[in-house]
Parts: sequence; C-alpha cells; structure tokens
Amino acid sequence: MTEILVQYNSNPNIVDKMPFTDYINLWLKQVKNKVDTVTYEGYMQYARKHIIPYFEPLKLDLKDVKMSHIESYYNYKSVSGRLDGKNGGLSYRTIKLHSVVLNLVFKYAMRNKLIKENPCTYAEIPQNAHRSEKKTDFYTAEQCQALLKLIKGTPLYDMVYITFMYGLRRSELLGLKWSAVDFENNTLSVCHTVVLQHVVVAKDKTKNQTSKRIYPLLDDVRKILLRLKAEQEEHRSLFGNCYIDTDYIFVKENGEQYYPSYPTHTLKKVLKKYGLPHIRWHDLRHSCASMLILKGWNMKDISEWLGHADIGTTMNIYGHIGMGHKRDLGNTLIGTL
Repeated sequence: MTEILVQYNSNPNIVDKMPFTDYINLWLKQVKNKVDTVTYEGYMQYARKHIIPYFEPLKLDLKDVKMSHIESYYNYKSVSGRLDGKNGGLSYRTIKLHSVVLNLVFKYAMRNKLIKENPCTYAEIPQNAHRSEKKTDFYTAEQCQALLKLIKGTPLYDMVYITFMYGLRRSELLGLKWSAVDFENNTLSVCHTVVLQHVVVAKDKTKNQTSKRIYPLLDDVRKILLRLKAEQEEHRSLFGNCYIDTDYIFVKENGEQYYPSYPTHTLKKVLKKYGLPHIRWHDLRHSCASMLILKGWNMKDISEWLGHADIGTTMNIYGHIGMGHKRDLGNTLIGTL
C-alpha cells in the first residue's frame, strides 16, 4: 500500500490502472493488524468468497466502480448468492455485512485520496432480500430436567447445566478459567472467550463490555466445579508430564481443551439419539432466559444476567415470551370484577 501511494503521489494516473479486486486484497492486508482476529476472519471470508469472485470477471478498476455496480452486486446476492449449493439468495442481514466490507474499502481509498466519492454511500440493498426473523427456540424447565437426566455422568452434563443456570454463550462457557472462580467469595467471572471463526481464537475479552460480568457462584455450580477440580488433579497425577496444563475448566482427561464445536455436535447427537426436540446450543441460553421470564423477573434484570449490551436486545429476542406471561397474568383477572 505504501509503495502504491508513493507511485500515486509521483504519478496520479496510476490509480487509473488499479484493479478493484487488487485493492480489496491490499485493504485486507492493512486492516489485519487493526482489528481482532475474529473480525478480520469475517472480513476476509466476505471479501474472498463473495465480493472478489463477483467483481473479478468485471475487470473494473477502483476508480470505475459506481453505485450501480454495488447495487447490482446486492441484487445478485439477494437472489442467488448462496455458496452452499442450495437455491436462493442471502439474507438482508448477511448482505448488510457485505456492505460493511465494501464501505470500509472505499472509505480507505478516499482517505488515501485514490477516489473522490464512495459509491456505497447511497447504494440500497433490495427490498426483496430475505428479512428472516430469527426464531427463538428454547426448552421448558421440564424438558431441561429431562435432558439433564439423560446426560448425567457425561462431560456434557456439566456444560449444559452451567449454561442453563447462567445463560452463557458457548464461547463464554469454553472460556471459563479456574482463575475466574473465587471459591472464597463465591463468585464466577466471565472475562475470557474461546471462539471458532475458521480458526480457534482465545481472547481475554467478551462479545461486548456488558458481556464481561460477575455471577454469584450458585451452590449446585460450586459443587460441580469442586468435583471437576478434584478430577483434574487426579488426571494430572495419572498423566504425569503428558498432562496438558492449562487454566481452563472444561478440558479432556489429558488436560487438552475441547474443540469449540464439541458441545454443539455432542448435544446434536444426544438429542437425535433420545428423540428430543432439536435445539441449537445457543438455545440453551434462550432456555435460561425463558425460565427467568416465567419466574417473573423483569427484562432489565434478565438483560444484565445474560450480558446483553442493552435492554432493547433482550426485548427484541424475548419480548414475545414476556407478552405470553403477561397475558397469563391478565387472564387471572378475568371474573374478578
């Protein structure tokens, strides 16, 4: 990028010969060290799997990309943009994420005075782009109890139970460390995550600032953690110098961390084996929220418990559950007047 800018300053016409797709790759290189790994992986996937393959055959130079080209891209992706072999286009939300990458590329080009206008500024995502509302599935308290009974005594039990209790994200659960547990003051801190974004990424930070939170160490969870700690000490002794010593709570017998997708795949197999209703791992978090709502807790308290950035997020996801609860409360008034 520095070399190109030097050439441009000495010969402004150099920008006329700069292919748009080459510039996207240059932008990826410069942005790599400015954002965290997960964000960069997302940028790279959108750029190299979607944006570059679409624009490459067009052979457009950076200066020649117009709003019409951007809107044509959005239109194409909304109709037939899937890469998994299935028919149909991408969702509005996904195309919006693509637009973020395109917008950043052109903003960077403007910053370096390679172009005068950002063609993304007024480009619109088509109205026919699929605006699917996320369906929130969850287990009832009875279904949660049935699942726990079936997996009792397996490594999955401890993960599921703690997720039910605290509504943790999978990345937060697998990122729990012993250093975050205070047995003396009975607290559990959520401040580290392990995610899978094409590569395994461990970070000493959470999804957002409010996701970094401290929970009371519930009695049942305390018992589980003390048992896990004792088991790890026993395994450490048995494996000797072959034991992989980490600070993580959820590890295999040899101390190795579970791969981030382990809970998801294992839960899926268990549900299929016992014929239980299918839910995603993240729906265990939804189950925690639904039980809190049905217990009468308000949305603000639930929002803080789950670590949402704001109460609006909680309302958008769980408002319909809360309304059902309110309807039941209202029905108890019928006949009293």
